[in-house]
Amino acid sequence: MKAVPDEHKKFLSNLVWIHEEDNVGIDTEKGVEFCKLIAVHGGLEKGKDVEEQIKYLKAKDTRIPKVEPLSGRKSVWDIPEELRKTGTIVVSGHHGKLHVDGLRLIIDQGGGLPQNPMAAIVLPSKTIVRDTDTHNC
Repeated sequence: MKAVPDEHKKFLSNLVWIHEEDNVGIDTEKGVEFCKLIAVHGGLEKGKDVEEQIKYLKAKDTRIPKVEPLSGRKSVWDIPEELRKTGTIVVSGHHGKLHVDGLRLIIDQGGGLPQNPMAAIVLPSKTIVRDTDTHNC
């Protein structure tokens, strides 16, 4: 921690744990639909109250010993049923995989490994964009 400049610490401490966006277009079988989008590092836990999860993520509540939406794997892979029913997009990284299942978008193909390509998704088309540049900087 001593080696990290103060401005970097400030930047990191000011980052949000969750981002919500209304009226995001996404291609579906019915054409482009406009949905709410929730972006969170790992995902949201299935079977737990979504509003409660959003509340503690917005508060950046560090009293919780393990914040599953930030560090979970299996518990946050699927989209919570209440969000599936309301047509909410859930996008995350964290899993080291590229996975698109309806409105559940996991776009962490790189997994933080320099030999793997970075990936992003373009909405509404769900087009995957990869950085496959292999030169060393």
